[in-house]
Amino acid sequence: MTLSRLRPRRADVRDQLLVAAGRAFAEHGYADVSVTDIARAAGFTKGAVYSNFGGKPELFAAVLSESFTELVGTALAEALTAVGQGAGGAGPAALAAASLTRVVLRLERWPSLLAEFRTLAAKDPELRAVYGALLTRRRQELERRLLTLDGVRLAPGVDAGVAATLLLTCLSTLALEHAASPETTPAPVIEAQLAHVLCGLIR
Repeated sequence: MTLSRLRPRRADVRDQLLVAAGRAFAEHGYADVSVTDIARAAGFTKGAVYSNFGGKPELFAAVLSESFTELVGTALAEALTAVGQGAGGAGPAALAAASLTRVVLRLERWPSLLAEFRTLAAKDPELRAVYGALLTRRRQELERRLLTLDGVRLAPGVDAGVAATLLLTCLSTLALEHAASPETTPAPVIEAQLAHVLCGLIR
């Protein structure tokens, strides 16, 4: 067997690093995890992290981006399906709110991790650039989905970029509040607030 056939594909290496990083960050936080820790957990050298992502900040951003795309994409797809089926006679805003509430409840430690990263970014120009790029990607992804969902339309006069930014802010804040105090920010409260916001954004 040749060496090239033994060497893992770059995409596989990247995927394994993302999985290992996600577990490490979720368990220990951002600051307390090293590139070496992540690489070792994935079965590679730290050079694999640098060659695939550039460094720990970029790896963290990649983990968050992938998680966000999967969760929010799934939630909006569920909402679209429900709208198409006319589930319970509820409108698009109510159905989207119910789906996005499930996203908030599944985020677990990620809101606090993002808050930790944001605090560090405020003092570090390198992290600030990565954080800014992460926010931009998240906003653009949500904006794209809001504009391409069949059966769901933005309300007249609503700018897609503004809607995406507002919705992201609401999701992040509600997720943080739920993580810190689930008793005072339970699912029904989250859903009601999201429905209120979405009523002004989509129809």
